[in-house]
Amino acid sequence: MLKKIILLLTAMLALASCAKNVDIYGYDKTMYDTPENQYKMGYRYLLGQGRPINYAEALKYFNGAADQGNRYAQSELGYLFAAGKGVTQSYAKAIFWYTKAADQGLAAAQYNLGVIYLNGLGTHVDKVRANDYFHRAAEQGFEPAQKVIA
Repeated sequence: MLKKIILLLTAMLALASCAKNVDIYGYDKTMYDTPENQYKMGYRYLLGQGRPINYAEALKYFNGAADQGNRYAQSELGYLFAAGKGVTQSYAKAIFWYTKAADQGLAAAQYNLGVIYLNGLGTHVDKVRANDYFHRAAEQGFEPAQKVIA
């Protein structure tokens, strides 16, 4: 009987120590250490994949990845600020983050900057700049940009 109690207590202690690295959905928190995994976690919160939609949590994970240079997270931050999802809408911040991603060659961010400059969203209308971003995205095969310049 004593052996069973000791075995049970040992198992409980082992589970408790492991639980420190597991979030409430059962994901190992140490997997969020890389920018890629932080981006993926933010994306899950953004779309509600395997967890409820939570823009504040998405923002937290995207910020962590974006600060480490992840261009996809930078683009998603651009989206959150442009759309005002979980943050106060700010085209200036959207432009900042989209530009970081666009400078790393992300076609979607280049296209979004084209839309912003074409329509003067939070900035002056700049058709030359918009056209440049559309062409950069189109050269990578980004179909929405190809349609705009066609």
